[in-house]
Amino acid sequence: MATAAKKAVKEKQPSVVDLFSSQRAATTISKTHTTELVIALCGPIGSPLHEVASAIEDMLVGQFDYEQCTKIRLSVLIAEYAAKVKKEIPTKPGFEKIQAQIDVGNDLRETYGASVLAELAVNSIRLDREKHKESTGGTSYAPRRVCHIIDSIKNQEELDLLRMVYREMLYVVGVFSPLDQREENLKRKGLDPAQVYQLIDRDSGEEAKTGQTVRDTFPQCDFFLRMDSGTDSQLKRRVERFLNLILGTKIITPTLNESAMYAAASAAANSACLSRQVGAAVTTSDGEVISTGWNDVPRMNGGLYVYSPQDPAGEADKRCWNREGGKCFNDEEKVLFADQLMEALNKFIPTEKATEARSAIASFNKLRGLIEFSRSIHAEMHAILNAGKVAGSKIVGGKLFVTTYPCHSCARHIVAAGISEVYYIEPYRKSLAIKLHGDAISERETDVEKVRLLPFDGVAPGRYLDLFKVRPDTRKKNGLMIKVAPKEAMPRLEKSMQAFPELEGLVVESLVRHKLINLEEASDGQYDPAPAA
Repeated sequence: MATAAKKAVKEKQPSVVDLFSSQRAATTISKTHTTELVIALCGPIGSPLHEVASAIEDMLVGQFDYEQCTKIRLSVLIAEYAAKVKKEIPTKPGFEKIQAQIDVGNDLRETYGASVLAELAVNSIRLDREKHKESTGGTSYAPRRVCHIIDSIKNQEELDLLRMVYREMLYVVGVFSPLDQREENLKRKGLDPAQVYQLIDRDSGEEAKTGQTVRDTFPQCDFFLRMDSGTDSQLKRRVERFLNLILGTKIITPTLNESAMYAAASAAANSACLSRQVGAAVTTSDGEVISTGWNDVPRMNGGLYVYSPQDPAGEADKRCWNREGGKCFNDEEKVLFADQLMEALNKFIPTEKATEARSAIASFNKLRGLIEFSRSIHAEMHAILNAGKVAGSKIVGGKLFVTTYPCHSCARHIVAAGISEVYYIEPYRKSLAIKLHGDAISERETDVEKVRLLPFDGVAPGRYLDLFKVRPDTRKKNGLMIKVAPKEAMPRLEKSMQAFPELEGLVVESLVRHKLINLEEASDGQYDPAPAA
């Protein structure tokens, strides 16, 4: 056996010993796999986040035999730690209470770091695991059929922390309703229209880096649930599809919209634009994808520059990254524009104010938001041009799927092409599409006489293959479909319990250092916390 092993090493081939050892190791590791889930919700204010959390809990416990679902409300954590920033939150429901919750949440993030509320949520999950280990008299962390629902995250740092700690165990679900329904939901809480609009604007994206930036965080969710009817049946149907997907209990294939958005996101990878990668796909009114496009520099004789194996050095590639050391021509022109404007104003500005005036001009949002000097054609235009080459009149009445909300320049081409609906994931604050073309474009779903710009609903492109692509020979055996009982289902993405307690311990150490929790609460034998600062 030893001789065979040495020969295998020399020839770089696996021996029987190697295969046996690897199989044994794989079996040992597989025993640490857990059905535990962490589901984080994210959504604009007025959306039915709490109702979705309850529906997930009811379904996991009732249909999938999960022994426990814990709901971690970040608003409750904000109230518990308000005294740390010397603030109080009114007990009476209404506008003042919601405003105070946002204020205290921002103060906590400003004082202890932008991810502090997510850190406290991680600590809650860790404590639950510790209590279970103690109650069962265990010496290690046994896999459990439990789910922790975090309601709800509000900024990028919270999302990043949860993904770093829980990785494949985490699913981030974006919950939203159309704007008019969210407005009505808030009005039913006793808020007047002015208060409603103030809260919606503040919740979606504050100027403070550590504030609530839902508008920027929401597009990075793994699954988007649009609740437009407000009925229990719709809520149950959408949640059930999500859970069946992540637990692999049914054969579920993508919707036409999910496939179209995945095609758009895949197209975005072709872009070498220095600003951002955007992808688009045009479909017929029936959902058939007829073209894709991305943002990049056009080349002579049609089309865009692309990588060519015949030109590995990129000598024929004239995109911005490969010209004059790699620079954004749009940014360069904006700087020149600011310089020219400053030169024209110099005669009217005192010398001692010149530097201050130059800084004000350079930071002016309208100037910074100019996109007119870019060399790249936008993804929407590229997709529409490509569709025109192969599909002709099929574009009229068709749909456009784009990874980013269309700019005002693309908006006029979308209207002129005859597109009826546009679905997007990422917002684009610089767009003036509605302001300039409100006669032809609307963000309201009820405006069927206009081109409707609608948020995307379904599995995010980044999770498309994870949730829809399956391993060979996992759907049938002996010619019959393999059926997975809901109460025996395992998450599609298997993960080991081994790393999570240690990663959670690192988060808890940060809380100890900031004196948000004490050493006794943090002590779990997993690490030796440093003295509190």
